[in-house]
Amino acid sequence: MRYVIGRCGIGAVMLVLCLVGGGTAWVPSVLADEPTVDANSPDAVRQVLEQQQGKRVKVKLVSGQDLDGKVAKVGSQVVVFSELSGMEFFDATVRLDQVAAVLVRRGK
Repeated sequence: MRYVIGRCGIGAVMLVLCLVGGGTAWVPSVLADEPTVDANSPDAVRQVLEQQQGKRVKVKLVSGQDLDGKVAKVGSQVVVFSELSGMEFFDATVRLDQVAAVLVRRGK
């Protein structure tokens, strides 16, 4: 009886190792698809907003105000947001130097 329990334990360990090894094999390919931003670049905020163009983001301004909307256009000095939350019929044009943080929702 001991021999059977020992083999079953080894089989379970092998199964776990195969599942863990196979489960992590896809992680590097998923992470490689993520666009990167140079955090030391003076244009980091602009780069993030360009990558999110056409998507919804929340922006924290230097004044403390939050804007939640879709990134419509990104220029060298300003960003244009459309479909603002709570103000759906308005667009906003914000100077990039007034953006303190860009909050992006990841996943669902």
